[in-house]
Amino acid sequence: MATEPPTVVYANVVNMTVGPYDLVMDFGFKTPEQTAKGSPDYEIVARVAMSLAHAKTMLPLLAKVIQNYETQVGEITAPGFEGFGRE
Repeated sequence: MATEPPTVVYANVVNMTVGPYDLVMDFGFKTPEQTAKGSPDYEIVARVAMSLAHAKTMLPLLAKVIQNYETQVGEITAPGFEGFGRE
């Protein structure tokens, strides 16, 4: 049974809601015009829900992927991460 791959979307905003058993992440896209106006509105382009255990398991995996990328390409600058992990 052939199925089409899911549509790829770009997100520059994420809102997370945590419950006692799960995490829901709404990924959205906020236009430059919305950002310039300080608008809190954005279009939700994808929603991902998972157990808290699954989310916690993903943390070191995501960190490793980013570390490998930075080793190959160079450091990614991101606000709030100045000096992060360099102790």
